[in-house]
Amino acid sequence: MKNRVLCILLFLAYILYACDSEPTADFPTQIIQHSEINDSIFEILLDDAHLICLDFYTNEGMQELQNIEIRESHVAPILSALQTVYADSVTTAALDIRKYNVHALCPEQIHKINITVDTTSSLIKSWRNFGFTDNLNLDLLIDEYDLQLDSTGINSYLLSSANELNQEALAKKISEFPDILQAQAFNCDADGSQIEIIYFSPDYIQLVYSYGWGECESGCIHRHYWELGIYGNGFVELISESGKALPNLSTTAK
Repeated sequence: MKNRVLCILLFLAYILYACDSEPTADFPTQIIQHSEINDSIFEILLDDAHLICLDFYTNEGMQELQNIEIRESHVAPILSALQTVYADSVTTAALDIRKYNVHALCPEQIHKINITVDTTSSLIKSWRNFGFTDNLNLDLLIDEYDLQLDSTGINSYLLSSANELNQEALAKKISEFPDILQAQAFNCDADGSQIEIIYFSPDYIQLVYSYGWGECESGCIHRHYWELGIYGNGFVELISESGKALPNLSTTAK
């Protein structure tokens, strides 16, 4: 009996040692789709990662805010962390996050711009009718980012792209062209669920997921939070959970 207990203790000690001695792994700096994540979920998480990355740029006051394209080397680690959480079938928090469909707020902010134009302009007429203009630099932007123009009013248009872009920087660039009277990134008025980055390093990312409900059109009344630490080696740690008790989904009106 004593020998059996000793063997068990030695085995547990070996497992603990193996876990403790396992070297940390860095997140990838290139965008990679995990095998457990299907295409539709991957695209949603990719939008999440770009939105979180833009918030990171803003909070850190980074020079990248001037760039139209969001750096892949910054997006990829965050995307990897998001995929790790989504694919986690062990951590209760990860299961709840998936159950309540928690994602970053307002993906339209990385795909759309509202512009006001001079409708008498030949440049605008050409763009509206043929998809290109007589301005080479503007046409290069239209082609590079596959910009689509859709009317939303007499002199108002929605400019959209399938690419995840820093629309604030793109709007600033677009507004420099003649007959574009105003350009601004799409603004979401409603509240909702959100994902925010707390800490970022090559092998460890700390995220706060929150689920909001109740009159979210004017600002969610209730909110539940999960603070998670995600390691490059795939381990997910629940740091804290707080806020209102999660509601019954069948009776929840966002």
